[in-house]
Amino acid sequence: MASSVWNDNKILRKWVLKNQKKFFDGNFNFDMMDQLSDPLLEEISKKIGVDKNYIYVGAGSSQFIPTLLSLKCWNRVFLATPEFGLYTRGVSCYKDKKDIVEIPSLSCHDFVEKLANYKSSKNDFLCISSPRWFSGEKFSMEQIDTILHCFSGVILIDEAYISFSNEPDGLINLAKENERIMILRSFSKKYFLSGLRVGYLVTIRDMKDFRNTLLPPHSISTYSSRFCVALLQDEKILNIFSNTIEYMKNNRNYLYEALKDEKNLTIYASEANFITFVVANEFYYKKYSDALRGLPGIQSFHLQDVYFIKIWIADLRFSQIVVERMKGVQ
Repeated sequence: MASSVWNDNKILRKWVLKNQKKFFDGNFNFDMMDQLSDPLLEEISKKIGVDKNYIYVGAGSSQFIPTLLSLKCWNRVFLATPEFGLYTRGVSCYKDKKDIVEIPSLSCHDFVEKLANYKSSKNDFLCISSPRWFSGEKFSMEQIDTILHCFSGVILIDEAYISFSNEPDGLINLAKENERIMILRSFSKKYFLSGLRVGYLVTIRDMKDFRNTLLPPHSISTYSSRFCVALLQDEKILNIFSNTIEYMKNNRNYLYEALKDEKNLTIYASEANFITFVVANEFYYKKYSDALRGLPGIQSFHLQDVYFIKIWIADLRFSQIVVERMKGVQ
């Protein structure tokens, strides 16, 4: 989907060709003595309305997640599982250094209820995604308040999919007020730029030398930085992404409404760019996987005794084909 948005839109293709030479000339232009002068940091700060001192720019989730998990200040790391592989893989690398607490939970409600049963300290670190990587379900503000009340440590909220939610501003304002909250964002979903590896963290917490671990251009390439600066300055291009996201949301909601009553499936109301089907058992898991075989954007998982299929949203015709094939399973 990311590739097709850029390739199928004539305005986007023309924009890239026009700016290609400016984006890529082989020079490093970062002032490593003054990291806060980074042009990309400046643009993100203006776009989200957060002081640049509280924003950390890095090479997407693939840099931020393992870097944050490896910080020596954490006592224990808590995860809501199933979760994005960078989290589960990241904590597995550090099991000799800290305790890992995995909380299996298919719904946000289930996680919040279970979390209340765990004791925590101010040096513990909780990682959740909202919308969740597993289901696309987003934690409500009431649920976030409950989490803050029952968890004593620092909370990382990964908002990679927030642009596809009904509240695309997410919890940035909460992070500006509460030093226990960190917000992680990515350019890979909202702008379909996973290949450029750009993301940012928002927190008012004192992170000491954390910015030095993300020093450009050793994390973000000069090309990626220039590309994203130009992108954020072009309102016409930004409107294309807003319209694309609304179109995809409609196709996602079509899938949900068409299949929510299927007896062998449990479907969560996703606010991400995918929709997840939890399948009743292995027999139907194979049946549905076979029915969808050959279609792009289909991922089948068997994690922690849960069988589920994730379908990444594309155009309306794709959603119609998915519905037709899944309804044909007996």
